[in-house]
Amino acid sequence: MKFIDKLKGLNKYSAAISFLSLEVFAILAFSFSGSYVLFGSLSLAVFLLLLLFNIGQIKSSGVSTIGLFMIPVFLYTLLTALGIYSRGHVLLGNFSIAEIIFVPLGLLPIAFSGYLLSIDKTFKISTFLLVIYGALMAITIINLFVNLVNFGAFYTVIYKDYSMYYNGQLSSTLVKDMAYTLEGFKFIEVKMSHYVLYPGLLFSSIATLPFLSPKKETKKFVIYGVFAFVGLLALILVPSKIGLFAIIFNLVIAGLVLLCKKVPASRKIVKVTVGAIFVLGVLLFLVMFINQQANISFISNNALLNKFFNTNRFVRIYNPLINHLFSDKFLGFIYYIPGEGMDPVLYDLSGSFFFDNFMTSGVIGNIAFIAMMVFSIFGFKRYFLSEKGEFSIKSTLFTLVSFYFGYSFLFSDGQYGIFYDIRKPIYLTSTFMIVLFICAYIYSSNPKVENKEVVNNEKQA
Repeated sequence: MKFIDKLKGLNKYSAAISFLSLEVFAILAFSFSGSYVLFGSLSLAVFLLLLLFNIGQIKSSGVSTIGLFMIPVFLYTLLTALGIYSRGHVLLGNFSIAEIIFVPLGLLPIAFSGYLLSIDKTFKISTFLLVIYGALMAITIINLFVNLVNFGAFYTVIYKDYSMYYNGQLSSTLVKDMAYTLEGFKFIEVKMSHYVLYPGLLFSSIATLPFLSPKKETKKFVIYGVFAFVGLLALILVPSKIGLFAIIFNLVIAGLVLLCKKVPASRKIVKVTVGAIFVLGVLLFLVMFINQQANISFISNNALLNKFFNTNRFVRIYNPLINHLFSDKFLGFIYYIPGEGMDPVLYDLSGSFFFDNFMTSGVIGNIAFIAMMVFSIFGFKRYFLSEKGEFSIKSTLFTLVSFYFGYSFLFSDGQYGIFYDIRKPIYLTSTFMIVLFICAYIYSSNPKVENKEVVNNEKQA
């Protein structure tokens, strides 16, 4: 107890650690070096420093506000690290033991750091956003410049039917579907989905502008305007269907937030619409799942249903990952056997974190991941209803997180290398660490102590 009391004196230096944490987040957003071991080490180091310099605040505030959120994060990271997929790829040399160790030792600390910085009065989430978007703008400009130098503007249209050779090897991906990005300390050819992620995240800053006054907050308005412009420019000069989706999806999310803020009567309609889409998605997945277990003849004999659930390009990738899910795949998996007497083949990542989680983390691990997202939604609900913080910041954080999960549900291709064997599921990326931090910060920054205020605001809505 005396030792803890002595450590309370370190609270006055917490501003320095908060500043250090911003430097770490800048490295994560820039994806500097591309090394998950480095990202995990930085996450753990910042967490230990924050814990040490905020020990007094922790004792007075308690950890109950983040405890419920940390349970699914703990389950997800533990089951992922110990799962068949991770252990199998360690044996194959695709993952290092250090990377797997830092799945829980990197993600758990970054999530708990969200709580620690939510009680740190020297930490400003607005400054955090500026740092994140600044780093995203830097990597976006670098990637755009390299693509303009190597291919030129609009190359995905001009050279759409061209292919590339690398060391005498012809790429199976056309030029229109590839781009250069900085990976570690070199530029490599990657799938377009990986290139679009960074300007897509950067363009989410557009959600800030409607809530800023160009006259009263000129500096901030210009800064966020530049962020959004650079993100949009990077998507326009390297046009693609995925890039168009990133633009529209960001605008839809930001537009819905703006609509709900300016037109209170629309909130119920938006809630019902979003809820209906969610329920429909769950029902479609259940049909898809049951069909893969029982091979329903009604679906296979109907041309429309067969195309929707069996033969279109998306379900052909997803279906193998949920087939026999509650038998030999319950705890995750790595191989499949294409035919009798044939050698087993590695499963590829599907491009959707939701379906990949069944493979990498098992059924329970994926349920834990979904639970974490549900808690994040409740956290954002409390955050919006409370009077704490600027609404422009709330809108931006929500748009950034929503875009990331929405985009990653469809285009989270962890095997994005064209001529390189890269395997990076969502949990081995620095962008996921940042989003996890935001979710933990939002969840713990508005605890249930504010219930009265929430109820009052709900009545007014």
